[in-house]
Amino acid sequence: MRKSIVTALSLLGLGLMAPAMAQHLSLVTEEYPPYNMSDAKGQVGGISTQIVKALMAEAGLAHDVTIFPWARAISMARAQPNTCVYSMSRTPEREAHYKWIGPLVYNDWALFALTDTVPEPRPTRLEELMEARIGSYQGDAIVSYLQARGHRVDVASSDDVNPKKLQMGRIDYWATGRLIGQYRLQQQGIQGIAPMLNFNRSDMYLACNAQMPDALVKRLNASLISLDKQGVIKKIYAGFGYTP
Repeated sequence: MRKSIVTALSLLGLGLMAPAMAQHLSLVTEEYPPYNMSDAKGQVGGISTQIVKALMAEAGLAHDVTIFPWARAISMARAQPNTCVYSMSRTPEREAHYKWIGPLVYNDWALFALTDTVPEPRPTRLEELMEARIGSYQGDAIVSYLQARGHRVDVASSDDVNPKKLQMGRIDYWATGRLIGQYRLQQQGIQGIAPMLNFNRSDMYLACNAQMPDALVKRLNASLISLDKQGVIKKIYAGFGYTP
């Protein structure tokens, strides 16, 4: 009889553990190098991706990572349980729609311009460019940031096209992350475009579906703090030649 009770309790214990062991998160992101990007084999890497994968390992969570267009990725995380999107800027408009883990990384927003057309003296504040046509792309937090301040924003379907639009004179400035802008220019072999003005620093997060339990959010944030204290995040940045 005692053996039967012990066996039953053991099975009950395994049953209680099953949900935690079976927890699986679907992680979605976009091509946003050097933070999130796919290689020739289709593997997803980048600074944020390595931090997120280290975070999942630290928290003991199974996961998969898939790249989508940004507008689709953020919609998936908003609509689908156990789904998180990164690297997401935390804005007032987005605050209530997700549960937030982070910040994972920081992102300096910059205006890029053709180096031979920048007026002298160079603008030192965003407010000096109220009449300029500024290029960004659909779903990026930079769009709402600029529009809320009265700027004219030319919204493309993808950030990849903005360097060419700048070269063609369709926009006066290109607003994007400073690191990703420099990366895109290098990848496309474009010269004569450079960052002219940093206008904001945005912390970027892992943003999860609003149904995610608060206990899991707390656990993930605690795991991220632990990674930072262990020096893991600094080491990941260093691997890409940057200092956090």
